[in-house]
Amino acid sequence: NIRILVLSHMYPRVDDPISGNFIHYNACSIRSKGFDVVVLTPLPYVPIFLSKSEKYSRYMKTPFESYISGIHVFYPRYLRFPGAAFHPFSCYTMYYGVQGIIKKLIHDFKPHILHAHTATPDGYVGLLLRKKFGIPIVVNLHGSDINVYPHRDYLTFRLTGKVIAGANKIIAVSKALKSAAERIARPQSGIEVVYTGCDLERFSFNEDDRVTLREKLGIPSDSPVLIFVGHILKAKGIFELLEAFLIARQKHGNLHLIVVGDGEDSFTLKQKAEAAQLSKWIHFLGARSHDEIPGWLSAADILVLPSWYEGLPNVVVEAMACKRPVIATRVGGIPEAVEDGKSGILIEKGDVGALTSAISLLISEPAKRVIMGLAGRQIVEQMFTWEKNAEKTIAVYEEVLRNASR
Repeated sequence: NIRILVLSHMYPRVDDPISGNFIHYNACSIRSKGFDVVVLTPLPYVPIFLSKSEKYSRYMKTPFESYISGIHVFYPRYLRFPGAAFHPFSCYTMYYGVQGIIKKLIHDFKPHILHAHTATPDGYVGLLLRKKFGIPIVVNLHGSDINVYPHRDYLTFRLTGKVIAGANKIIAVSKALKSAAERIARPQSGIEVVYTGCDLERFSFNEDDRVTLREKLGIPSDSPVLIFVGHILKAKGIFELLEAFLIARQKHGNLHLIVVGDGEDSFTLKQKAEAAQLSKWIHFLGARSHDEIPGWLSAADILVLPSWYEGLPNVVVEAMACKRPVIATRVGGIPEAVEDGKSGILIEKGDVGALTSAISLLISEPAKRVIMGLAGRQIVEQMFTWEKNAEKTIAVYEEVLRNASR
């Protein structure tokens, strides 16, 4: 069997079961095709003086190794200083942190390919490991690793360029991300676009969940409901969403908003909602397990994601699978999933007026919501299954192994 070693700092763990779940599903889909898969998930080492911090103490709960859905996962520690300024240096500290377990895996598991997720730090660590051990490397680009990190400092930009130019093969989750990567550096053998998958059985509209969860929140069955799912960050357009929601409620007094997620701007968002006397109408649920997301999408009527930048967010595909129309910004790979006017409405980032109009239009026309929802489900069935994701990923592996054997 062909053996794949996955390197990703994002992967489900005891303290964070939804971290990098899409990478786990990718690994499971590859394994289902007869490949052997082992996962390496480096975590920041937590010194004693940081052990009382809620964020860092969570890492301490993770064991060194475990099995998830039959996949062997290792969680080695590496030195990672907090703050964006130290991001490029984590490429080197992660490399030294995984040395021990990598030597053992090279000896015992004998991987044919190293599949690293994100350009930095994982992709660059992969380049260093290839130099030392001679394993071909495939690097998966996901979004922020191209759209955000390289533009914060020169060193990250340079390291990202080395990964794009140096990897045996690059995979991007959207055409837009592929183009953005090619503006940073020229890849040695092109970039393959492999869309993320979606579990079509799990993500489907559920009427029982809709009734139960609305009752739980005290939302009437006939009230229109918007939903936001993601990190609560300014760059996700959450404050534009709050502003648009406030305006839309003046016309549609029974409108509700469900917010699923957590993040550094959660407190500010809640404060602003209280100041605008919207607490009764906005339901903050915090971070939820991935298994709960289909139910919350079913409970809502429209997914709203007004991000400033994206790769191709999984929640957009998941909402479409649940037959929910999507209102989102025309950024990154979103237009490759959401067909404007067919499965949702695309707006420009930061445009509160356009966001408000789109919300108002879909609230006023329930029939349009149903038609868009059906169209979205059809798009997902055609383009975004884990079966297709596995087939395309495996084709990349086969190309890399053919070239390596020459």
